Amino acid sequence: MRTEVARSPRGLLALVVVASIPGLSCAELGRIEGVGEAVCPELRGPGDVLGAQFSADARANAKVRTFVQAAKDMAAVSAAIEAQVADACRRIGADLGIPPAQMAPRDEAGGQASGACGPVSAAIDAILRQGAGVQVAVTPPACQANVQAGARCSGACDVQLDPGQIVAQCEPARLSGYCQGRCAGRCEGRCTGQCRGQCSAYDAQGRCVGSCNGECDGGCDATCHARCEGIWQAPQCAGMVRAAMPRADAECEASCRAHADVYAACTPALVQVRASHGAEMVARLAATLQANLPALLHAEVALGRRLLGDAQTVVQVGAALPRIVGDAGARALACVAGAAEASTSASVRIQVSVRASASVTGRVGATGG
Repeated sequence: MRTEVARSPRGLLALVVVASIPGLSCAELGRIEGVGEAVCPELRGPGDVLGAQFSADARANAKVRTFVQAAKDMAAVSAAIEAQVADACRRIGADLGIPPAQMAPRDEAGGQASGACGPVSAAIDAILRQGAGVQVAVTPPACQANVQAGARCSGACDVQLDPGQIVAQCEPARLSGYCQGRCAGRCEGRCTGQCRGQCSAYDAQGRCVGSCNGECDGGCDATCHARCEGIWQAPQCAGMVRAAMPRADAECEASCRAHADVYAACTPALVQVRASHGAEMVARLAATLQANLPALLHAEVALGRRLLGDAQTVVQVGAALPRIVGDAGARALACVAGAAEASTSASVRIQVSVRASASVTGRVGATGG
């Protein structure tokens, strides 16, 4: 028996285009098992949560939404890895005559993959013990993180303070912006009113209508400094806002790196398999490996091994966030807890699926480099 499977086209393959994996629907990719989705609806379904509002605290909200996004990404991709490994092992097993019941899922995270690949690795061992052999040459996949996805996520880390909060927290001497009302400080543009200093132009009534080298008491058509008798628009606080509320912090950046890696693009693995002898089982093994190793290596190397470190980083962020955003509110903390559970399960699922795949690829020397 020979399995005929269409080869992946050359070129870049988006890692997250995994909805084409047989037996795994788009809805299942977006679904996260466990209580996580119950306490945090944002973890369910398709779409991202980078624009979601979890807390009134701007800095805490940035941390929570990027973490929830990264956890959601890891849960979805871990399900895809498990499904792709399991499906490839089942196809190999069917070609080698293994009954489907022997490749049933095990009761563990990643159990579809471990249940399918365990009997396959045992069958390959049995074939190779008969003195037969196969030669496998592999060009492993090469991946590049999605810069655009990473930049968009990093943008969600950019904390914007409420204008009223900036005015309340800033020392008056450091405050500037457009004054909708009467400017009572230095004006960078045209001052209309009284200039306590040198004015470049006056009207017929002796009011300043030009630039004021000093303090302006009146209208200002550009940036007003220090004092506004009215409403500040787009206020800025020199030397305070950036230091107190950085654009991006460690937790945000760690979550965003994981997000960008999940949405990376990879070249497909290239595989050449030759049987060293002409025995029937060796020929069947070589044929099914030729057909199915590319998909197995994609899941193991391009997805699983590459994302293991990211998955563990997301778990670490989830463990630290409750202490960091403890005052963010009940909704934010519930979503942090749900996403932390999801990321932990995803990390375990990826590890089990990678080991299951390696039990097959390693036996024939196709580790992917």
